[in-house]
Amino acid sequence: MKSTNCLVAISGIIFASQVLAGDIKVSEAWARATAPGQENGSIGLMITSQQDAHIISVSSPLSESAELHTMSMDNGIMKMRQLNDLFIPAKKTITLGPGGNHLMLFGLKRPLKTGESIPLNLTIKVGKNRIEKIKVLALIRPLDSTF
Repeated sequence: MKSTNCLVAISGIIFASQVLAGDIKVSEAWARATAPGQENGSIGLMITSQQDAHIISVSSPLSESAELHTMSMDNGIMKMRQLNDLFIPAKKTITLGPGGNHLMLFGLKRPLKTGESIPLNLTIKVGKNRIEKIKVLALIRPLDSTF
């Protein structure tokens, strides 16, 4: 009986880590656990669209706000800035994570604990006019994890 329960739990994690919505596939969404007192968190994921698309917004019920961000190094200084949207070229997988484009959560309503998941809502403009709303669960990994 225990092995059946374990298999069901593993199937749930696999399903949660990959979402298909129309022309869009989101996979390997995850966040780092937060340290005590940490109010913000970052999320990485992989996303592919069969048509040119743009992520135009992100939100989570577990944070006050969420933004698309980019990170770059300028003369040894890390600089982050908010993006209005993020282009996803047709049939190319885009990886979001540290050292580049990523999702930021601000004003976390509770700590992010290893092994739990955080729900995300992505709004994606596909082609010229179609809007897709995609719900994703990001698995929370240990604080010392790398993307």
